Amino acid sequence: MEGKMPLIGEKFPEMEVVTNLGNIKLPDDFKGKWFVLFSHPGDFTPVCTTEFFSFAKHHDDFEKLNTELIGLSVDSKISHIEWINWIKQNLKIDIKFPIIADPMGHVATKLGMIQAQSATQTVRAVFIVDDRSTIRAILYYPMETGRNISEILRLIKSLQMVDKYKIVTPANWPNNEIIGDNVLNPPPATQNDIEERTKKYKGYAWWLTYQDANKADVDEAKEITGE
Repeated sequence: MEGKMPLIGEKFPEMEVVTNLGNIKLPDDFKGKWFVLFSHPGDFTPVCTTEFFSFAKHHDDFEKLNTELIGLSVDSKISHIEWINWIKQNLKIDIKFPIIADPMGHVATKLGMIQAQSATQTVRAVFIVDDRSTIRAILYYPMETGRNISEILRLIKSLQMVDKYKIVTPANWPNNEIIGDNVLNPPPATQNDIEERTKKYKGYAWWLTYQDANKADVDEAKEITGE
């Protein structure tokens, strides 16, 4: 449907975008990699500056997860370049990832990043896209509240664990209040699955069983999230 905002489970829409590092074709230029496309209301604003500092500080952590970062706002390419230079000179950190210049708001509108809060600025949207170009998570924050970068890292790590081990992760993983750094089994699909679950795994009920998580994955999750 024309104008329909992309949803979790759908392919990221194809588009060519202009960035401070040159033109990029999405999602084609990132095939085989995960990427996080995130929007911010505007350059040279206080909350956005703290977010970009944090994204840059954790850039290596995203790379460990085979994940690239892409920023976006309705500011121009010149504005992005000047703001990046200001951050480098004053906050002593390099912004190594591209920022999409979207002064007409075409990309932001297509992705549902301009909402009722402002008709001219993008809210703090986050699209997490996997290595098959499928949208795996969408987050929205209001303009007044900065994002938790560690939570975005935790979410990517969790999704990659889901793909690798066919498990699900509990609240606050890897520090869940009930099962610690263990991981949950998905809900059983048949009666036979129920009997197998209770014999094979630890748990509190047939629908709430868990298993040990790979130690290397747990250690990486705790390292990248600072926990």
